[in-house]
Amino acid sequence: MEAWIISTSIILAYIILVGMLGVLAFRRLRVNIEDYFLISRLAGFFVLYLTIVATYHSAYAILTSCGTFYGTGVFFWDAGTWTFLTGLCSYILGYRFWILGKKYGYMTPSDLLSDFYDSRFIGFLVAIIMAIFLVPYIVVQAMGLGYIISVASENVIPYTYGMIALSLFTALYCLTGGLRAVYWTDVFQGIWMFVALWVAGLFLAFTVFKGGIAEVFSILATEKPTLLTINVPYTYWLSMTFVFSFGIVLQPHLWVRYYTARDPKTLKWLGATTPLYLMFIYIPAALIGFTAAAAVVKGLMPEIVKTYGTVDATLPAMLTKFAPPWFTGVLLAGAAAAAMSTMDSQFHAFSLVLTRDIYQKINPKASDKTLINIGRIFIAIAFILSAWLAIYRPGIIFDIVAFAGAGTLQLLPATIGAIYPTRRFKVTKAAVITGIIIGSIIVIVTEFTGRLGLPAWLYRPFGFHGGMIAFLINIVITFIVSLFTKPPSPEKIEKFHKLLEEEIYKK
Repeated sequence: MEAWIISTSIILAYIILVGMLGVLAFRRLRVNIEDYFLISRLAGFFVLYLTIVATYHSAYAILTSCGTFYGTGVFFWDAGTWTFLTGLCSYILGYRFWILGKKYGYMTPSDLLSDFYDSRFIGFLVAIIMAIFLVPYIVVQAMGLGYIISVASENVIPYTYGMIALSLFTALYCLTGGLRAVYWTDVFQGIWMFVALWVAGLFLAFTVFKGGIAEVFSILATEKPTLLTINVPYTYWLSMTFVFSFGIVLQPHLWVRYYTARDPKTLKWLGATTPLYLMFIYIPAALIGFTAAAAVVKGLMPEIVKTYGTVDATLPAMLTKFAPPWFTGVLLAGAAAAAMSTMDSQFHAFSLVLTRDIYQKINPKASDKTLINIGRIFIAIAFILSAWLAIYRPGIIFDIVAFAGAGTLQLLPATIGAIYPTRRFKVTKAAVITGIIIGSIIVIVTEFTGRLGLPAWLYRPFGFHGGMIAFLINIVITFIVSLFTKPPSPEKIEKFHKLLEEEIYKK
């Protein structure tokens, strides 16, 4: 039997197993919108922990981390900074989201922000912004699945066919079982991908070179030392820290997770432990990327970008070259788990924000059954749109995720204004609307300016990512406009800030 048949069959068998978990979740589904979208707010620590880390670590973390270590080197250790901040976000943001969501029944980010600023328009605006910047993040997962199946099958299953088939499968189990299906599969996939990447990293580092890790670094230090030095501006490093921490946490598929926690203790433990998983998974990614670079230098395998068209193919290319077929299948199933465990959450979040914040506001009398069915339609739309865009492969995964995170980072000033009590300065409705719109426009303009090949100072001045420039301008605009416009009513401020102070600072 040919090697590609063995490895591909194992990947597909794994995917069928995940689908069975989704079917089991569907059988336990209650026909009400809170269970479909928030699993009745009953997620305990173990389940919530694994679904958050599995959702955060997508195809980006598994495929792009290996590829970025291969292509640009130790710069990607910046991930240690932003993954630490992600854990901190669980406490400084997630805990407050949970308190307000539990008390006032919020289901989406728009619920919270539109209520505090007393603006239906802000609810629509936040929902649209989140949907717009979530789509490229879904595209990333689709691309990752396409790369995995095409490389594993030696292109017998082309990228496009594999990408569409696996994305459709993910959409189907998410469509039937709602967030309960997402959580059940994420627990399984979160464990699988962590173990798989560690096994892959250690296997490749000690199989490709007899001297193991020491020989890999010796080769790079002698023949490709640029990979072992940080060769990007500190301003870009700082930008990525904000974009990949606060920007990603404010994506709807992660924000909604905090509403689902069973109790505050769960959120506190998340803040303390999430960085451990998130940071430790990058160690084997570095081993894989650096081993690949050393293997290319020594002529043990062809240059990855020239052969496969992208650095994102580094992990599957290394496994198909150096690992037995069955082993390749098992480990690439872990990579598929990373993509699917994020994609299902993103399908769900796309569906939730548009169903809850757009459709339900237009048709407030809709029954729970109707809302669930409308949500399923939005999942289908998300699948069609993301698959169509993924066919064109609009860049490397790292850059696409940075664009998505940069967009939702523009919601941070509005979020801080709503959930952090202040005595003197109040963020206003007009400031929030102005800041979000201008910040989002700058993110989009700088992204496409870069793609047009124009001078870097136009879209990355002083080395800052366009999303960081947009965020800084957003902060200034929010501050200035707030000084001259009407703040939220005292009753609304009391409703939010008194509750937060009582719950957080109570003896």
